[in-house]
Amino acid sequence: MSRVRGLSSLKFLFVTAVCGVAFSLSLVCRDHAIKAAVPVVFLLALVPAAHVSGRTGSLVVAIVASLIFAVYLFEPYGSLAIRSAADQTELFCFVLAAIGVVRFSPNVQKFAKAALQSSPEHIPVSSLSAGRGELLESWIAIMGYAIVLMAIVTVLVHMWN
Repeated sequence: MSRVRGLSSLKFLFVTAVCGVAFSLSLVCRDHAIKAAVPVVFLLALVPAAHVSGRTGSLVVAIVASLIFAVYLFEPYGSLAIRSAADQTELFCFVLAAIGVVRFSPNVQKFAKAALQSSPEHIPVSSLSAGRGELLESWIAIMGYAIVLMAIVTVLVHMWN
């Protein structure tokens, strides 16, 4: 059975909604002091994006969100050029952290396929729950590292300038 690679309509809708969250955060927070924390907070949106739409969808979200942040969050608004060196560094760190989260995220589809191939007749629910627990544990660790790293860099950049 051949499978078309790409995003299904539900996954595409979810990816679009997460990108809409990035756009909304950019417009709402760009005139406030919390502007520096928007990319850090948005890293949390990559977790459900990777879980629902896989690595490809979450990579699309990361790329689109970085473009949205460049155009709508950092001055001058409406341009990909970013005036402040601190904002440039912050966006660069967001891109690195987002790509790291996407790259090191567990491959949910591969995990499910391996579970089905190991015992195609009957898979006990307890083994699936244990596997999901390990998956959740690894996600928490990855997100923790990414958010802490991004927060440290953001604080250092704003203290420096």
